[in-house]
Amino acid sequence: MRNKFLIWFLFVPVLLSAQRRQDRFELVFMGGAATYAGDLGGDQTKFSSDHLQKLGPALGLGVRMHVTNFLALRGNFNYGMVSGADSLANDPGRKLRNLSFRSPIYEGSLLFELSLFNWRHLIGEKVNATRGGKTNLYLFGGMSFFKFKPEAYYEGRWYELQPFGTEGQGIKPNTPHYQLTSSALVYGAGFRFLLGGRVSMGFELGVRQTNTDYLDDVSKEHWDNGQIEATYGQVAAALADRRVEDGPRPEGSKRGNSGVKDYFSFGQFTLAFKLGKGGGSQGGGGKGFRTRNRCFQF
Repeated sequence: MRNKFLIWFLFVPVLLSAQRRQDRFELVFMGGAATYAGDLGGDQTKFSSDHLQKLGPALGLGVRMHVTNFLALRGNFNYGMVSGADSLANDPGRKLRNLSFRSPIYEGSLLFELSLFNWRHLIGEKVNATRGGKTNLYLFGGMSFFKFKPEAYYEGRWYELQPFGTEGQGIKPNTPHYQLTSSALVYGAGFRFLLGGRVSMGFELGVRQTNTDYLDDVSKEHWDNGQIEATYGQVAAALADRRVEDGPRPEGSKRGNSGVKDYFSFGQFTLAFKLGKGGGSQGGGGKGFRTRNRCFQF
């Protein structure tokens, strides 16, 4: 109880201070590209140009709240499309396996941002050499929750893979179908520069270290294709094993690497608009909120 009271005691002044800030909120628009690292294509344990051959769109919308000149909180909603293909890999074994996929991603995230330079002009201070410049670098991290749906292209159409049990899900004992929602650890960096008193533009790269190994529908071992076909049909069996060479595959042979979870990343340009009715940050006076003689400065 004492610890909870102490947390409240420290946190309430921050909230009260934040309520007095007219310019602490920004609306952030994001757009760029999404990429994936997992069991298909390049090796997810190392950076590889294989992954950059399958870029998809990434769009987002966020709200940023500046708590101090160096610390901000941001809530985001992102949409992205990721994909991968063994045909683009440098590894001969992956080329022989010949699997491919795409998946839309719908993500909500809560992030902390740490500015490496003073960024006072976003909360009403005059921009000059002593009060913060027009450019800024920042680091960010947090958690996200997302929904995905891996699909594969076969004979002229896209098929959703999760219901097909391509690794024996729903057939093999104690192996249910995997969930299509997961969480991720988010971390990255970005830069931004001021275009005007209330508008800034920049670019950021954020990596998602997920808690699922099924973003690409590939994780563990092959299952008997005859049983997959008998349970889910011919298309399911064809998508479970798409090797470029024919021949029987022993049940239980390796299909993916379950020891490493999947990753995806968003590289996005950002355009942020300061909200509120306070004075412009270029003015340094008037109605704008001033951080001098206030608490929570560094």
